[in-house]
Parts: sequence; structure tokens; C-alpha cells
Amino acid sequence: MLRTIGAAGLRHKGRLAIWVALCLAAAAAYVRTTPPSYTAAATVLLEPRRQVPSAAREIAAPSSLDLNAADSELQVIRSERLLSTVFDALALSDHPELGPRPPGLLQMLTSRASDSLRSVWTTLTGAAQAGAEASLRVDPRRNAFENFARRFSARRIGQSYVLEISYSSADPELPARVANAAASAYLLQSVAFKADAARSGAEFLQGRLDALSTQVGAAAAAVKAGALPAQPIPDADARIIGAAQAPLGPSSPRGSLILAFAGVFGLLGGVFVAALASVFDRRVRRPQDLLRETGLSCLAVIPEIAGRRQQGSASASDGAMLMAREHAGFFTAGIRDLGTAIEIAWATRRSEGSPVVAIGSWRPGAGATLLTMNLAQLLHHRGRRVSVFSADASSARGEGGGPAGPSLTDVIASGSTVQAVFANIDGVRLLPIRSATPQLNRFVDFRDARAGLVITQARQRGEVLIDLPPLGESSDAVALATHADIVVLVAAEGATSYDELNDALGVLQRAGITVIGTVINRGKS
Repeated sequence: MLRTIGAAGLRHKGRLAIWVALCLAAAAAYVRTTPPSYTAAATVLLEPRRQVPSAAREIAAPSSLDLNAADSELQVIRSERLLSTVFDALALSDHPELGPRPPGLLQMLTSRASDSLRSVWTTLTGAAQAGAEASLRVDPRRNAFENFARRFSARRIGQSYVLEISYSSADPELPARVANAAASAYLLQSVAFKADAARSGAEFLQGRLDALSTQVGAAAAAVKAGALPAQPIPDADARIIGAAQAPLGPSSPRGSLILAFAGVFGLLGGVFVAALASVFDRRVRRPQDLLRETGLSCLAVIPEIAGRRQQGSASASDGAMLMAREHAGFFTAGIRDLGTAIEIAWATRRSEGSPVVAIGSWRPGAGATLLTMNLAQLLHHRGRRVSVFSADASSARGEGGGPAGPSLTDVIASGSTVQAVFANIDGVRLLPIRSATPQLNRFVDFRDARAGLVITQARQRGEVLIDLPPLGESSDAVALATHADIVVLVAAEGATSYDELNDALGVLQRAGITVIGTVINRGKS
């Protein structure tokens, strides 16, 4: 599986690199456009004490605190009453950050649509409805308080009695003031309750009242200043163990983390998509997959010659010259491997003479003509006499665009009145399969005995190669293949699918034709 994923990543390395770059660019744009946010937190330790009653009706506080009571104290800190105390004490109603935000594009469009509907509704229902709508306008202070509450958070650290009070803001100085003020407000609320209880007692203890009053005053002053109390508050059921400090840097967005996540996400996501695409990609890619998908062995891999993009559509005359090119070393080696594979497949029947080899593909453009002509050139350079029956239409034209001579179709259509005349292309005898007369191509039957006679006569002179028309276009290719001893299928890497190869193999096997293997043309590796 890892090899498959790695191969898919290497195969799509260009697209994968573009995808990762796009992910990083999107992450960088997000980091650049997102305003920085600063967060400060103060920690409060719930520390209940057993207090000496200051009056007859003052109830002593319990000496222990259970977990449910700790959660209740957390809700007290989150309550609107405590947040309102901090909000008013720090005079945050006019803070620009908490004011109405400018509407976005989507919000502007929806607002205009709702305004249009509202105006129509007002026109229909009268001025009374307009007055009712005006009474529902948002209070600026309430809107600012809601924005303030959304930025405020309080949580319990694990299962301990430590509460963390935090606040986030674009102002680096404000978070610490709000967090400290909220902690002080919690202490104020706790000690103020005890002060009220002491005042309402039947037996008034002045010293106790003074102490509580002093603590209340210190806590109230701390709330207004956005700081911690200047003196201890021993009568509160909590103790501040960590003051909020002005943050040294923004807490969000975390640029390095976002970029790292974007890079990893882009890489893993791209590799996953590439692997998924490879699973559903049925096109021929690797020689080792041919046997598993089609049952055919790979006879040779013919690489693409540098600078030649139309390798699969080479004409008969032009394609035969590819082996002589300066940078065609690997191409020539692939053609030589194909010739060797054919000789090995025919080794057990060598006593019957040279085989008639048909080379074809399921659809045009796979390069069957190219491989046929270059294999013919290879055999010619080895000193053998080679005859080629070519499906390439250009070979049916002579110089100046006129007819080059009778084709195999012309010979079959004429009965015995026309003889096959092979053209000579660089030492290779070539006979076009198709006629220059379109009407003859429509009715000819290549299973005719005359076609077999022409091929037999060519076999007596030496090697015979048949360049089959596309198997998926007509039955002519199968009819011609019946005159061959062995057939080689051609698959263009990245273009021909395994399903097409299986279709071609099924059509030929149903006709009793022997297919020895497949050639991968235009290989990238």
C-alpha cells in the first residue's frame, strides 16, 4: 500500500506540488488578513474557610468544598451580574472593539434584501408597524456587552478547585485588565455577601464589620482599576494564585502552526487524493500491473523520444526513421526488446519458418504503426527481408498526392486481375491495406482467400508484419489478424485503459487468435 501511495505521489508530483503551494498560500493569506488577538488569564483557587459568626444569624461557611459546588462557583463567574460589574467598572461600553462591526458583503446583501421587504411590509401595514419596528432597534450598550461576553471565558482546570478566567482582545493591554477585574469582582461578590450578613446580625461586632468593609473596599477598587486587590481578602472563599499578565505576543492567529498544518494537510491530502485517483485510474501505467489486470505479459516498454509529442500518430514513412535519430538510443533498445520477445514466443515453432506478426491497438493513436515500421527497420538492418501491410492511410499516396499503387483492398476487390505491388521504404517492402477509393473500403472482406494468398506469398519472401487498424473501430482488424500467427497489442502509457486491453484481448481470443503480450508505448520511465 505504501509503495502504491508513493508511486501515486511521484506520478502526480507536479499537481501535488501545486496543491501544497495553494494550501500554503491560503494559510499565509489567512494569517496575513486575520487581525491578531491577545489573551490573558487569571487563576483563582477556591479556598473555603470556616468563619467565626459575626452575628446570631450569620451562618458559618463549610470547611470543605465538593466538586458540584466548584462548578456552581464557575457559573457565578460566568453570570451576567458579575460580567456587568466588570463591564461597567472598566467603562467598556464605548470601547471601539466592542462596537458594531462593519457588515460583510453577504451581510450587506441580506440586509438590503430585508430592508426592501421591510419597506414593502411597512407600506402595507401602515405607520403603526413602522413605530413598532423602531422600538426593536438594538441597544448599543447591550450590543457591546454581548460582544464583551463572547470574548470572556472561564473554565475549571481539570478536576481541581482552580478556576481560570481569561479574556481575548485585539488590544494587548485590555485582556489582563479584564481578567484581573473579573477575579477581583468574584472576590468582591463573595466578601460583600458576608459583610451584608454581618450588618444584618442581631449582635453587631464592629471589628468584624470594619474588617469586612475594608476588604470590600479593596476588592471594589481593584475591580474599577482592572487589577488585583492591594491587600489580602482572607474572608473570601477563594484565593487568587495567578494574576493575569499583559501578553507578550498575540495568541491568535498562530501563523507558524497554521502554515505547518496547511503544509502537512496539503501534502497528506494531495497524496491521499493521488492514491485514491490511482485506485480508480484504469489506464496503463506500470508493466507489473499488466499481468494482474489483463493476464498478458509486458513484452517491452518503448520510451517516448524527446521532442516528439506525436509519437503515436507517426506515418509509415516518417515513423520508420525514428530509430536513426541521434537521441533514440532507449527507443531503439525498446524495439530490440520487442523483436527478442517475438522470437522467444516463436521459438517452439521455428521450424515452420518466420511468423506472420500482427501489431494492433484498441483505438487510434496508441502507436501501432510506429512500432510496426521501426520493428521492420530493425529486422531489415539484421539482414532480413521484411514485408509490411500498413494500415496508415498516408502510405496509400504516392508523390504529389496521387495513388501509389494497388492496395490489399484493391487486390481483394479485383479478384485475380490485380497483383499486389509493394512499395520500397528504406529497404522495407510496404503494401497499404486500405484503398484510395473509399467505396472499395466499405465492402471488402479481409477473410477472403485472396488476402491470405497475398500474405502467404509475402511470407515466402521473408518476415511479414501486419499493422492492424484499430480493433475498436471495425471488425477488419480481427479479419486481418486471422492471417497472422501471433498478435501483439500496443498500449499507450497513460492513455490506453486496462478495460480496452481486455476488450481487445476478448475479441481476438473469441476469433481463435493467439496474443503473446502487450507493448507499452510512450513510457515515461
